[in-house]
Amino acid sequence: MGWSPSILFRPHSGILVVLGTSALGGAALRYGTSSEDPEASSLNPHTFTPFTLVSKQPVSSTSTIFTLRSREGSSDPQLLKDVWKRSVWSVQVKQPQLQIARAYTPLPPPAGSSDAEHEKAQELRLLIRKEEGGEVSTYVHTLPEQSTVELRGPNVECELPHDVKEVLFLAGGTGIAPAMQVAHALNSKPGARMHILWANRKREECVGGQSDALQAPPPGRLSGWRSIFGQGEPTLMQESSTPLGYQGVIVKELEAWKQHSKPHTEGLSVEYFVDEEKRFIQPANVARHLKLSAQKDDAALKGSRVILVSGPDGFIEHWAGRKIWVAGREVQGPLGGVLSQMDLKGWQVYKL
Repeated sequence: MGWSPSILFRPHSGILVVLGTSALGGAALRYGTSSEDPEASSLNPHTFTPFTLVSKQPVSSTSTIFTLRSREGSSDPQLLKDVWKRSVWSVQVKQPQLQIARAYTPLPPPAGSSDAEHEKAQELRLLIRKEEGGEVSTYVHTLPEQSTVELRGPNVECELPHDVKEVLFLAGGTGIAPAMQVAHALNSKPGARMHILWANRKREECVGGQSDALQAPPPGRLSGWRSIFGQGEPTLMQESSTPLGYQGVIVKELEAWKQHSKPHTEGLSVEYFVDEEKRFIQPANVARHLKLSAQKDDAALKGSRVILVSGPDGFIEHWAGRKIWVAGREVQGPLGGVLSQMDLKGWQVYKL
């Protein structure tokens, strides 16, 4: 089954905007920050707003969580409440020297923290991987604490259906950030449940992560998302010096969300897949979840079921097909990839 019009589609969150040099850039330039613009002092979708980089928390050798605090004013609290409640959303980060910007998905506040505390802090946390040749990611990674970072947003990428009851999320790498946004949004929906399949190239991205369900056995030859990029066969994981029981930053937060969601929803579960351990997401992993969902189906769990796919372009294309450009906007396009060959039993699919 293809995508459903019951979900509101927005431009892809990873799009690179060249300010002032393209059709998109023209729009960005038209909304450029002005000292006379009252919106310039608070986070808004039209102008870039200065934030202070208050901390950098390493996740791995290439990924870091950047905590940014509003410098001059507060964002519209109702605006952010609305997008946190039922949306996947992003903010654009500007690279001022090159006048380009890239969108990143904020991580939700840690599980258990109150909305009041979060709003008072006026902070956003961005999980950013330093990409080879990535102008914006390289720029942000070189900034010292207390530097100024300019943001624009929020930009809604996907609005979850009002009646959403179940989400299956296929995440590649930093695609875990929108998955965590969805976990946060579903926490306010009694009876909802969510299952995340998270793929990483290296274990260092998800140290200590233990799957909540048995994975399929390691394949001999599989079109996993690493092999899609033509990077050869994965290597076996080397013996780790990580202390027994240690959990990485993101794994800890996922575990906290699992515990926090239990009293409010049907729960959150996570499966981990690591290239260097020769474990990849397979169609069987998706099919098993669809079967389990059908077995659990009852009158109390009627509502929309959504499959979300987020990660590198090759990962998304492999599972759901390419997004396409129409009239200057990137839209969903037809469902393709592995999911198009499966019986999705009424599940809606959305590519982030």
